[in-house]
Amino acid sequence: MPNTATATLREHANGRQMHPVAVEADGHATQVDISPLKDKDYAKALAPWRYAIRTKLVQRVKLESKAIARLQRAVRMPWLDTYFVYTSYLGTDSFFLVVLPAFFFLGYDDFGRGLLMILALGGYASSSCKDLFCSPRPFSPASLRDHHMEYGFPSTHTTQSSSIALYFLLRISPAHYPHLGIYAFSIIFGRLYTGMHTFTDCIVGGILGTLAVWVHSLSIFQHFESWVFTNGLVVPLVLIPLFLFVLEMHPYPVDPCPCFEDSIASGSVALGALLGRWGVNYFGMVGVLRAPAITLVGSWWVIAALKVFIGMSVILSWRLLAKAALPPVLGLVLGQEAGTSTARINRCKSYVLTKVIVYAGIAILACDILPAVFSFLDWA
Repeated sequence: MPNTATATLREHANGRQMHPVAVEADGHATQVDISPLKDKDYAKALAPWRYAIRTKLVQRVKLESKAIARLQRAVRMPWLDTYFVYTSYLGTDSFFLVVLPAFFFLGYDDFGRGLLMILALGGYASSSCKDLFCSPRPFSPASLRDHHMEYGFPSTHTTQSSSIALYFLLRISPAHYPHLGIYAFSIIFGRLYTGMHTFTDCIVGGILGTLAVWVHSLSIFQHFESWVFTNGLVVPLVLIPLFLFVLEMHPYPVDPCPCFEDSIASGSVALGALLGRWGVNYFGMVGVLRAPAITLVGSWWVIAALKVFIGMSVILSWRLLAKAALPPVLGLVLGQEAGTSTARINRCKSYVLTKVIVYAGIAILACDILPAVFSFLDWA
């Protein structure tokens, strides 16, 4: 848990809005959203080793901001603004929320489960690093900047897109390699083009994405999944407290930042996928809950569209209803107020448990329950 000085600084930061200030980037004054806190505040709030690394990262940001500003002046065009802004959504949680369930709906369970796990690993790792080091985004003029209140190091978009590209690269025909290259380039270069990240952010993000794929390929990870899928009640009794402990150990940032929420979402989806498959095996429902891959070519598109439409409707309904119903219930059970500011509740028990249940529920629905329904309806 944070010390008193850290908590005081965090409350001070949470009570103020990010504000634009003039910053010199290669001789040109630019507008950039930065923390209202001074460097001495970070020195006081962070552990010495965290502050030392942050200092080095800020130096890199200042240096690389000049190169990014020159890059923007050299290549920026209106149509590129539009292209890179819209392609950036291909690396967001909203995009994954729509795309990942489709693998399970259409019968590609193993492929989808592996992709889900590497995205969860990469998402948690990059979000933790952001809160750990509190490094700002580039000081260059951004073309169109969203998520400006997040820290910059490392690039989560790069982590996720590089892990996706590598995961597909190892499993698909070489004929599709150019498409993977376009996907990864559009997102990674787009982070530089829009001024959202430095070169260092993207390089480290790419390393984290590669590590996520590597960790998932290790035999120890396969043994872990085998243990989850073949054991009894000890599995949820171990996984749930372990996951909540990992969330408790998530670094505390100095500024208000949504990275912790991203970590909850990433980890909860992985937890839900593991517990869902454990439940299928534990209750003897393996044959029922395994939707076969679609093989009827003539009706493929109709069935696929129905599965995706119905499945996403159920998932979004669950998300909306659970997010509305759970906070007051959990707040009452845990004796906490549900109607306080986000800045103050983003780590209270009722808020965290709400997000865990919502996103774990999404994974259970997408990975196991909805495929079971489609299999029961013989939509194969």
